[in-house]
This record gives sequence, structure tokens and C-alpha cells, in this order.
Amino acid sequence: MAKSKSGKSPVDGKVKVGIIGCGNICDIYFKRTKIFQAIEVAACADLMPERAKAKADEYGCQAVTVKQLLDDQDIQIVLNLTIPKAHAEVATAAIQAGKSVYNEKPLAITRQDGQSMLALAKSNGVRIGCAPDTFLGGGMQT
Repeated sequence: MAKSKSGKSPVDGKVKVGIIGCGNICDIYFKRTKIFQAIEVAACADLMPERAKAKADEYGCQAVTVKQLLDDQDIQIVLNLTIPKAHAEVATAAIQAGKSVYNEKPLAITRQDGQSMLALAKSNGVRIGCAPDTFLGGGMQT
């Protein structure tokens, strides 16, 4: 069973996930995470608190600030669904808070930011991942 940074295992055995960024793409993540019994979206945050509140009410989690989400010792994974230019900043803050991170694509805007995030994740003993690019995927084919 996974343990939080505090060293405590989640009471229900689920890994707690926090979503940062409650824009267009978040609905698919909220819906699809329910498929996986091992995880639970515990909280969401957005620069627009009313947007986070609306998604929290719709999907049954807690609306919090980004700081509160990153400070929550029970949240182990951050789904970074922010705009691409914010990916590196948000992911870096999450890694520094001891969270593993899954970024919506792209991982980062610059190669340097991507390499820095990978090195930071490695040195902090957490994982970082990224949604695959869909360039030339079904939506782009004619």
C-alpha cells in the first residue's frame, strides 16, 4: 500500500490525487480516474476558485487553493492540468512538496525546464510523467 509523505498509509488504501487546473481537459480526468480503484481524487485547485468549487461539487472532492493542495500530506500525486506555459512552475512546486506529478502535454515548454523537472523528481524520490502527444492522432487525420 502506498504511503503519504507523512508515512501514513491512506485509511481506505487508495492513493490520494490532487488536480491543479480545472479547465477544459479536467472533466475527462475526473471521469476516468473513477475507473481506477487504487486512486481517489481528493482535491482540486484552480487560479479561479469558483471553477475549482464547481468541479469539486460536480465530482465529489474538496476545492482548495494550490498551496493547500501542495501542503496536504495525504495527497501523493498531482495531476497538472494547467496551461502549458505553467506546467514547469506547477510541477516543480509539486515535486518540491514531495508529490509525484503527471502533466498534461507537453511536459514543459523548453527542454531545459523538462530536464530540470526530471532531475528534481529523481533527487526528491518522486515520479514525473506526461500525457502522450496526439500529434497526427485520429483527431488530426482526414
